Amino acid sequence: MPTRNRILQFLVYALVVLALVSSAGLLANDFIANGLHGRPADALSALPLLSVGLAFVLAQGIVRPGPAELLRNLLLAATFVLWGVVQLMAQGHLSKVLGDAVIALYVIDLAWTIFAGAAAPSKSRG
Repeated sequence: MPTRNRILQFLVYALVVLALVSSAGLLANDFIANGLHGRPADALSALPLLSVGLAFVLAQGIVRPGPAELLRNLLLAATFVLWGVVQLMAQGHLSKVLGDAVIALYVIDLAWTIFAGAAAPSKSRG
C-alpha cells in the first residue's frame, strides 16, 4: 500500500508541475510576437486546466477527505477538466453552453465553500 501512495503522490506532483510549467508557457506565449495560434494555442490553454484538474482528482486518494468534502473537491476538479475540454472545442453553441456550465459550477463550488465556512465555528472568535 505505501508503494501505491508513493506512485499516486508522484503522479499528483508531476501533474501539478506540468500545470505550473504549462501555465508559465501559456503566459509567455502571450508575449511572443510569433507565438502559437489556433489549435496549438488551444491545446496550450487546455493543458494546465486538464492536468491540475486530474491532479486534484488523484490527490483525493491521498488525502481521503470525508464524503461532503470529497464531493466538493470532485466538483471543483471536474470544473477544471470541463474548462480544459471547452478550450479544446471549436467555438460554437455547445462550447458556449459548456463554458456557461463551467461558470455555474465555479459559482456553486465557491458558494458551497462560503456557506461551509460561515457555518463552521471560527477559531479566532474565541
